[in-house]
Amino acid sequence: MTLFASAALGGVNPREQALARGWAREAFSFRYGEKSSRDLLKDWKHEVRPAQRLNGKQTQVTRWADPATGLTVDCELTLFDDFPAAEWVLRFTNRGSTDTPILADILPLDLQMAAPGEVIFRRSHGSTSGATDFMPQDGPVRPKSEIKLAPIGGRSSSGVLPFFNLQWRGGGVAMAIGWSGQWALRLQRGAGKGLTLQAGQQATHMKLHPGESIRTPRILLIGWQGDDRFRGNNLLRRLMLAHYVPRIDGRVASPPISANTWFTFRAGNDVTETNQLQAIAALAPLGVEVFWLDAGWFEGGWPSGVGSWVPKKPAFPNGLSPLGEAAHKAGMKFMVWFEPERVHPASRIGKEHPEFVLRVGDGDGLFDLGDPKARAWLTDLLSAAIKEGHIDIWRCDFNINPLPFWRKADAPDRVGIAEIRYVEGLYTMWDELRRRHPGLLIDNCASGGRRIDLETCSRSYPLWRSDTQCCGRAVPVWDQVQTAGLSLYVPLHAAGLWGFDPYTYRSVAIGGACLCPDPTTKGFPADAARAAISEMKQLRRLYLGDYYPLTDINLDERHWIAWQFDRPDLNEGLAVFFRRPASPYTSLSVSLEGLDPKATYEIDFVDTGKKARLTGEQLTAWRVTIEKAPASQLITYRKLPGK
Repeated sequence: MTLFASAALGGVNPREQALARGWAREAFSFRYGEKSSRDLLKDWKHEVRPAQRLNGKQTQVTRWADPATGLTVDCELTLFDDFPAAEWVLRFTNRGSTDTPILADILPLDLQMAAPGEVIFRRSHGSTSGATDFMPQDGPVRPKSEIKLAPIGGRSSSGVLPFFNLQWRGGGVAMAIGWSGQWALRLQRGAGKGLTLQAGQQATHMKLHPGESIRTPRILLIGWQGDDRFRGNNLLRRLMLAHYVPRIDGRVASPPISANTWFTFRAGNDVTETNQLQAIAALAPLGVEVFWLDAGWFEGGWPSGVGSWVPKKPAFPNGLSPLGEAAHKAGMKFMVWFEPERVHPASRIGKEHPEFVLRVGDGDGLFDLGDPKARAWLTDLLSAAIKEGHIDIWRCDFNINPLPFWRKADAPDRVGIAEIRYVEGLYTMWDELRRRHPGLLIDNCASGGRRIDLETCSRSYPLWRSDTQCCGRAVPVWDQVQTAGLSLYVPLHAAGLWGFDPYTYRSVAIGGACLCPDPTTKGFPADAARAAISEMKQLRRLYLGDYYPLTDINLDERHWIAWQFDRPDLNEGLAVFFRRPASPYTSLSVSLEGLDPKATYEIDFVDTGKKARLTGEQLTAWRVTIEKAPASQLITYRKLPGK
């Protein structure tokens, strides 16, 4: 399926392109020795290399070289033909024969801009396994004020999502940070129109050894104009779908309908070859696309076995391959849980390779992906497990905060280096696994949605976006907030599903979901599950469209919540409405977005089977009625050919 280009949003005008490209010119800073790069770079040797063009974008490297110490700074800048966006990453290399002076306060984004009128900073919570996961946190940036943000403990979306939209009169800038570690952002407004936007790794104060090279967080900015507050969000979504998200055979890897048995078998500790083969047989007739084996299958079980990536012999005498083969025979893919970065002291890695493990105290250790030898060993181990188990989706969990380990590993004159090497190593390992196993997909979990950033989104998708689904029951209002809030910035994600009535499953549905109840129990609602799965599959293509919240995104059970996905390239879309449990209101007035006011649309009321024909103008002042609470209403629409 070919996804639509940005032109369907009204076209990318030259001024938007100029904004993005103008911002990208030397929009960074650092300190070297006791001097600012603002003073240093003008005297360093400067070289612009020829641009490389590929797949609708061009990349160009600009190098600055210090003749005195041999330090070089490369800015690798990517511009896009069809999007008003600029992306860049910095690389510092010591090409001299001795250690460099201290390189500190590295900010790959350090940008001054003018913002007329009121300024609104739009962002979302990250994940903390709570009610507010991914809830929007929009607010004004007042004159003479400052906003500082950073994740909790070194996982990039723990507490705050590293995607933003800054709006002022007549436009704004959408932004994403690519750094799967401890980034930081600072937004400062002066007394007038001036704004300062800074972002980078939170702590950098290091010398570089001869021949040593480091990279920075990746920065993506999208300039947008107009009064539509969602234009920046939808340009970001489209750009990610066109140039970043994982693909299989050239097609966007949409989240699948999966099912796991972790909750059924005592947190995975009672899984066996026999009962998992029985689960596969029960799940296939429902229309499930992926069989998901979660934690507990390995020696030592969950959680004390993390670091022993060998199937429990009594439970799996033939390894995991019989499960992979059975899933494939049933028409499903096979997904398996690993947590390679956490090491329990009693595990195989903890006992046999303590030299590969960073430690803070006596608890779980952190496998040192910054050590090339350790990383190569782990990559081989994981690659063999993927091959032997016929694994199609490698589920990578990460349940500890790495920041204390990185900080402890740093010397006073090397602050930030352990984190850099670790994050670089993470990307290297993921890329190598994907290279060795073409078609392999990676599920990025990290305690449910705590490592979502531009870099991880380019290699993986989060199929378990929040650990709130671990509570063992449906909490639709929380699910609604997660679906609505995360979709503003991240087009591909999924969550656990605990119920099959439309109000519950539509709260989660975003093209895919993970079924959690046991399908082998008496009374399992198989027909309802099949119907839910069928609806999600039928609508999957529409969830890749432009996204518009139609109401505020909040936790208030007295209010409705609703959203819309629009595919202007297909002239189709959907909208779903939820009347929450305590809402006294039987109807909601809404305005559907992105429609041609003069065109006629055929509306399909999915729940009743009724159809109607309305103009785009009529759909901008439309009233939806739901008689009972809680309940939902789903409509799809398509634009009819003009006369």
